[in-house]
Amino acid sequence: MSNDISTSTISESITRKEKEYLSKTKKSGIKKVVLNNGVFSPNFLPNNISHRKQEIEHLLEHFLPTRFQKYCSDLSLYGVTGCGKTLVMKILKDALSEGVGNTFYVFVSCEVNSTSSAVCKSILNQIGVKWVGSSVSGYINQIEDAISGKLLLLILDEVDLFLKKRKTNENLIEVFSNWNNCVLVFISNDPGWHDLIKDHRTISRLHLSNIIFEPYDEYDIFDIIKDRAKIGLAETSFDDNLLREISQFTAQYNGDARVAIKLLHRSAEYAEEEEDEKINTPHLNKAIDSLEVDNKLSFIKTLPPQHKVILISIYNASKNFKNPTIDAVYEEYKRLVRYHSEWRKLARHTVEVYINELETYKLIQRVVGKGRGRGKGRDPTCIITTFDVKKFEEMLKR
Repeated sequence: MSNDISTSTISESITRKEKEYLSKTKKSGIKKVVLNNGVFSPNFLPNNISHRKQEIEHLLEHFLPTRFQKYCSDLSLYGVTGCGKTLVMKILKDALSEGVGNTFYVFVSCEVNSTSSAVCKSILNQIGVKWVGSSVSGYINQIEDAISGKLLLLILDEVDLFLKKRKTNENLIEVFSNWNNCVLVFISNDPGWHDLIKDHRTISRLHLSNIIFEPYDEYDIFDIIKDRAKIGLAETSFDDNLLREISQFTAQYNGDARVAIKLLHRSAEYAEEEEDEKINTPHLNKAIDSLEVDNKLSFIKTLPPQHKVILISIYNASKNFKNPTIDAVYEEYKRLVRYHSEWRKLARHTVEVYINELETYKLIQRVVGKGRGRGKGRDPTCIITTFDVKKFEEMLKR
């Protein structure tokens, strides 16, 4: 049986499903809960920035000279995840650049642009220069030429990820720190990010001032998600009690405002799926459960290479055997390593140590076989994955 599908068939399928969806909505009289998905995006810039007036006023005073092409000291912004650092700097970048011709304001996400080449290309794109060639040194020369006689204010978001990615990435910061017409702004969750720069000459050239963003508390988070709910959800779909539940959970969980926004959005989506016009606690509980799933996948991305290979081996073996044994996992592991010379093959007992670690991370569960004794009378121990397999597959494809 063919697994192919034509574009015309896809179009017909979309048309049919649209009619089914509209017919179902009309019959049930369902009102939409989510009116604007965009306001829940991590990239959304709200008109009202809650509980960051003091930080914004401090930053505006610091950066004001740059509007007149005057140098100011480099800056390090740090604070816990989701405390508004990135949001504030994105909004200030746009505000400062209005009506200014001789200063370039550039924001680079080091999570997205994790190599020196990618950072340089992002800078060139934002200052309106078409980059040429493929060498980092060539890109640096193009940036230097473009900002000659002008000022560059360069914001590097999540700079710690950039420095951890490759040791040579610090060379780019060294280059920028040598330019007297470049102001550097570093954003990080880690107050000790500059310890990742091994060349002390670079550190001494950075004239760093520090600004700390305090974590949001429960009441701050409540105000933030209420603002989003007002512009993103149907007016009657939420109430203050629900928002308090979300803000209380988030404040205890990690204080990350983005998590609270995500929970609100997912709760609303679950309400729509269940054809409810109002978001309730069960919808929120489902959203919290899905958040835990996402956290596991995010954690998997941070695992060392050998842990990842063994986890993929478990996943592959589970496709052949519902609950694979350690022997089956090790055979799959050997097969994977055989085709990747950069991975050194580990002995079976070492792989078992790694499997024990994956179990302590709650990514897998070992089920001891039934029977007595330790010999042939006992079934072998099986391994069960505890993460969302479909989402793991999507992650592997990316």
